[in-house]
Amino acid sequence: MATKTKKKAFVKMQCSECKRINYFVKKSKGNDPEKKLDLKKYCKWCRAHIPHKEAKK
Repeated sequence: MATKTKKKAFVKMQCSECKRINYFVKKSKGNDPEKKLDLKKYCKWCRAHIPHKEAKK
């Protein structure tokens, strides 16, 4: 039998400096779905590695 896989949701990542949406990533709906992602990603408008936070839907 096939096992069921957990669903993953796409979330928007927004730059902390310029507030532009630069990335779309998959987020697991595991133990704590209310917790927001916070990743250090490259922003091509700011031209630096800046923390990106999960944006509103």
